[in-house]
Formats: sequence, C-alpha cells, structure tokens
Amino acid sequence: MSEDAYRHQLTNTFYSKADVIISNKNDIRQTALMLVPFGMDSIGVEWKDTIATGNNPFTRITRYNNARQLKKHMDALMSQLLGFLNNKDNIYSTHIFKEQLADRPLLTRRIVLERFPTADDAYNLINTLNLYARQSGDSATGPAMKYSSTIDSLTHELMVAIPTSKTLKGTNEFIIKNLVGGNLIATEIRGGEGSIQIGWNGIRAYKADYQLSSPAIPFESMITDRTKEPDTSKWITRIYYPVRI
Repeated sequence: MSEDAYRHQLTNTFYSKADVIISNKNDIRQTALMLVPFGMDSIGVEWKDTIATGNNPFTRITRYNNARQLKKHMDALMSQLLGFLNNKDNIYSTHIFKEQLADRPLLTRRIVLERFPTADDAYNLINTLNLYARQSGDSATGPAMKYSSTIDSLTHELMVAIPTSKTLKGTNEFIIKNLVGGNLIATEIRGGEGSIQIGWNGIRAYKADYQLSSPAIPFESMITDRTKEPDTSKWITRIYYPVRI
C-alpha cells in the first residue's frame, strides 16, 4: 500500500498524550502518541499501536503484514517529525540566537494609556526624545527602543528610549537610564505588529522552556524607521531579552 494512502486524524488531545487515528482503505487504527520527559531540557515521543493477531493462521499472516506496513509508515513519519522538532525555529516560530550588548546611556520616556499603545504613540515619544537630545548637544546613536506592557484591564504602559553618546541631564519628563549590557537572547522579525507578536511569544516560550532568569526588562529595537517606511513587510525589528546564562 502506498504511503499517501494513509490518512490521519488527531483526537483526544491532552497535555502529554493524543490519539492518532490512521485509516488505510477499510483498515482504521487508533494509535497512541505520548510525550515522555527525559530531563529538564529534553523529551521523547512514543507512538504505538496494538494489533490482535487472532487464532486463524491466515488472519494472523494478513495482520502481521499489515502491522509491518503500518510500522514502516509510522517510522517514516516519526523520522520527519524528529527532523522538524530538532529545528528550534519550528518550535518557537522564530529564529532565536544569543547576543551580547555593551553598556550605554539611554534617554527614556514613559507614559500610561487607557488603551493599547500603537506605533504612532511610540514615535510621538521618540520624536520628543530626539528633539531633547539635539537640544542637549547630543543625538541618537542607534535604533529607537520600546517596551509596552499591560498594567491592568484598563491601563497600558509604554516606554521608549534612544541610546545617546553621553549621559544627558534628566528631567521629570526625560529619564536617564543605562542599558546594562551582557548576555541576551534575541530574534529578528521582518513584518508588522502581528509578526512581532509571534516573535515575542516565541522568545518568551524559549526563556520559560530553558528556565532563564532575566535581570532587566526586554525591549524591541526598531531597526526600520516606521515613519519613513509605510510597508510593514519591510519593517525589521529585533527583540532583545536580557538573561542570566
């Protein structure tokens, strides 16, 4: 029987187990797919089925041949699954890599909104930072940075920053901070806010899976100036997550 004659249906899914119904013409099998933890950072996959042989010798031969074909098919799929799962980009839907950044001074602003912050909100603040930096005899020395979070069901926080070549004088409105360099995990995203959110989900899942602690808040580095490039498919954004490694 050809490989493409098999059909599959995932059902009865749980945290570490699922049933896979395999059908091949008139033969329908309910197989069990289970996840077996091997340690803190590894897991095995077991896929099995039980076939009753029966007492009739001809029936036993037929079922034995069917079992061999089914095992061959399941082994082929498991090999493909192994190749897929061994690529972390597939697991986290984004390419995550380790990075190091140097310490540098930042000029920052923070606001609280009663709605989710938009890109326009961020750039309105960034423009005021750039203006203040120029008036202080400095200019931004790298891409603007931002971080947003939900405070509660009604309010949201937006923080933006620009790196400067020297430490400027702060005010009540413009806060001076330092980007603490060191180890980070990072991912680079091409696309708009939907793609960026996928990147955030992936890097947070990576951090949780590898039980990494963070000494500072993560942030987006907006490589592309979105006020000058309206095509979101051309936006480049890097997400940085400081971690202790």
